[in-house]
Amino acid sequence: MSVKINLGAWRSVFAVPSKVVDEGLKFADGVKLKVLLYVLRNSDSELDLNEISKATGVNVTDIPEALDYWVSREVLQKNDSEYAPVDSKKELKSDNDSVEEIKSVETISKDVEEQKQRMVVAKPQKPDYVFTSQRLAVDEDLKILVGEAQTMLGKTLSNSDIATLLMLKDTCGLRLDVILMLIQYCVSIDKGNMRTVEKIGISWADAGINSVEAADNRIAQANHSSKCFSIVSSVFGLKNVGSPTKKQLEYTTKWVGEWKFSPEMLREAYERCVDSKGELKFNYIDGILKKWDAQGIKNMEDLKASESKPKQSAGRKKTSYDINELEKIDTLDFID
Repeated sequence: MSVKINLGAWRSVFAVPSKVVDEGLKFADGVKLKVLLYVLRNSDSELDLNEISKATGVNVTDIPEALDYWVSREVLQKNDSEYAPVDSKKELKSDNDSVEEIKSVETISKDVEEQKQRMVVAKPQKPDYVFTSQRLAVDEDLKILVGEAQTMLGKTLSNSDIATLLMLKDTCGLRLDVILMLIQYCVSIDKGNMRTVEKIGISWADAGINSVEAADNRIAQANHSSKCFSIVSSVFGLKNVGSPTKKQLEYTTKWVGEWKFSPEMLREAYERCVDSKGELKFNYIDGILKKWDAQGIKNMEDLKASESKPKQSAGRKKTSYDINELEKIDTLDFID
C-alpha cells in the first residue's frame, strides 16, 4: 500500500504566528500586513527596504514603522537593525541582569495590553494610496462616511483625506456617527479641515470616546472651556492670541466655571499680577484667585472687607495661600 498526498499550492507555505490574527489584526492596516507577510515569506533572506517596497508596493519610509508595529505587538523583536521572532521563554531581568520579582500572569497581561493601546492611539498610521483606494471600492460604510464628510466640509476629499477617515474608522476604532459628529464640531468652530479632524479624532480615541453620548459630552465640555477662555481673554485684553494651551484652558475653566469669579474680580487679579510681576502670568493669577476662593471672597466688597481687617500677629498661624508666598511661584507659565 502506498499513500500520496498532492499538496498543490500547499507545497510552498510558511508559518504565520497565531498572535498576528488573535491580537494584531484589529489595528493592522494593509501596509503592516503586507510588510509582515513578505518578511515572513522570506525569513531566511537578508531583505533590503527597496526590495520590500518593490514587492509590496509599500513606500520605503513606511516599512520601518510597520515592522516596529509588530515589535510592539510582540510578534517580532528588534536588536539594532535586525528583526527576529519573539522568544516567549525569555526571562524577565533588570538593568543589571538580575532576575526581577515575577508579576502575576494577569498583571503582566494587563500592563502589556495597556501599553499596546496607548501605542496604537498615540501614533496611528494612515493607510497608503493603494490600500485606501481598494477599501473605498468595497467598503460601503467608508463610502457613506466619505460622502457625508464631503457634504459637511463642502469640498471633494483627496485620497489623503479619505485615508485619514479610514484610519479613524479602522485603526482608532471610532464609530461612523462619532466621526461625523467630530467633523460637524470642527466645522462649527471654523476649523473644518482634515488636519484638525485627525488631531481631535485621535485624542477622542485615546480618551475612549466612541459613543454619541460621550462625544456630545466632550463637545459640550470643549464649548464650555472655550467660552470660559473667551471671557477671561476679553477681561485681560488679549487679542489674536491664537489657540489657548491646555493649561490655560484648565485655568480659565476653573476660574469662571468652577470658582465663578466675575469679570470684575478677574480684572482685579490681573491688575495685581501685572503690578507685581510686570506682565501677565496665568499661574500667578491662579494663586491669587485660589486664595480668594479659599477665603470665600467672591466680589469686591468681600475683598475690601477682608483686606481692611487687622493683620494677624506674628505669633498666630499664618493663613493658607499668603499672598507673599505667590512671589515664590515659578515665573514661567506651563506650556503644553
